[in-house]
Amino acid sequence: MRIVDQDGDRSVELRPAAREEGDRVVVDAIVDDGGRRWELSEACLTTTEARGLAAWLAGLAEDTTAAADEWTSLTFDSNALSLSGHRIPGGTVELRLALLRMHTAGAGTTDVVVGLRAPQPAVTTAARTLLAELEALPA
Repeated sequence: MRIVDQDGDRSVELRPAAREEGDRVVVDAIVDDGGRRWELSEACLTTTEARGLAAWLAGLAEDTTAAADEWTSLTFDSNALSLSGHRIPGGTVELRLALLRMHTAGAGTTDVVVGLRAPQPAVTTAARTLLAELEALPA
């Protein structure tokens, strides 16, 4: 799945890349922030957590109440990834994603926190894409 900020200058990709022993899912993550790019490939989710992430994103995007949602957070057994977000009236979802131990062109790692505002249909599509990519992985 890929979510692009409504301004088009930032994006986050989270792609299930492989299943590991013990129901772990290797996630390839890429954060692009106006030309600066960080990458991570880590078994940071379980299959259940990946499905929960997709459901959480869809829930944010598909809420049809008139009022803004309260911020909610989502964490996992691995501390490499965490998210928070809420829906803004008018069709936008605001997300904050924290990814730890990301690599850039230089040596070493860094922790990256990125904020995105994306249209609700784009977040719904991202949730569906994440599920499809997860289901496409060999068992």
